Amino acid sequence: MKVFYLSSSAFSDNQTSMLHLFSSEYTITYGVIIPYANSNYSYEELATYCKDKNLDFLPFQLKHRFRDPRVILTYLKVIKAVKSLKPDIIFFANFDQVYINMLLLLIDKDRTIIGVHDVSNHSNISFGRLKSLSKDILLKNFKYFLTYSKLQRGILLRSYPDKTAFTIPLPLINFGKLPEKANKLQVTTFLFFGFIAPYKGLDLLLAAVSRISKVNKDFRLIVAGRTNDWDEVYKPLIDDESVVQTEIRYVNNDEIPTFFANADYVVLPYRDTTQSGPLMIAYNYNVPVIASDAEGFKEFFEPGITGYTFELGNPLNLDEVLLAAIERTPEDYANLKKRLEKYKNQHFSNDQLIDRYERMFDQVSSSFTK
Repeated sequence: MKVFYLSSSAFSDNQTSMLHLFSSEYTITYGVIIPYANSNYSYEELATYCKDKNLDFLPFQLKHRFRDPRVILTYLKVIKAVKSLKPDIIFFANFDQVYINMLLLLIDKDRTIIGVHDVSNHSNISFGRLKSLSKDILLKNFKYFLTYSKLQRGILLRSYPDKTAFTIPLPLINFGKLPEKANKLQVTTFLFFGFIAPYKGLDLLLAAVSRISKVNKDFRLIVAGRTNDWDEVYKPLIDDESVVQTEIRYVNNDEIPTFFANADYVVLPYRDTTQSGPLMIAYNYNVPVIASDAEGFKEFFEPGITGYTFELGNPLNLDEVLLAAIERTPEDYANLKKRLEKYKNQHFSNDQLIDRYERMFDQVSSSFTK
């Protein structure tokens, strides 16, 4: 079976963790749209991955920003490539861009599956109306969808009950071998990692850190990720710079394992979520998580097993959870990591994941070959 897997490089972190694992009867062509700026992966990184894993690689480098109509010229090349390869299945990982989504109406809808990360937008997201419009183009015109959580599948089917929606979680996301822990400090290290957006609640975490540092300084918080609002929104929330280390920048992929090696806990204080890349990186590296009780986490998180939760409606509860983590004994922490290891092996094995993808491809393929 020939599968054309089309995506933006924004999602390559989870795709490069799984596309090479399909059985030999599935021939994968990996088509990647590489943004003009702020690409999570370079052409060289993707080309090396595909060469090493024996995948066909078709890069489409954008020469302009997403909202520039001139990107249509590149997107037309994408459509031409899809049609010329005549795949049995087309999989498109939606990244909420109107021009490409409109042009996708030119491909065969009967053999196309649309991957949707966020059926409904996150709160306070930039260009929300434009993102909703781009989603609506796909949701109204295609019939096969993949969501990455049962919660998002339910949202999709409530609005579009006639659609066929599959659910497969994100894979464990691997950026390479975990190095030895460089942090020799005898303090608990918390990590907030990834692109910084309002819905991710970094402000809640910084406020909590400022409060608990007044009673216990046996910890540090590392904040690593991009934002244009650091100086205006987030930096003023830091009362004690001695307990906060900041890396406000793009983090290269080869740096990521070091951040997770040095973390005792990954903190996800999200106000809302569908699924979380940093969560799956943490699970991959067996780092326990402190997360909010946002609805989107509940499907992939088990308190006391994978980490601990705090109540979004009670800011002081985050203080309590952080302080408990600081005071946890080495023995209790080691047992927590053992429970996490067992949980991730049971719920996120590569064999289970790939089997579900292959069954999805087979089901859609059989629907138009009868």
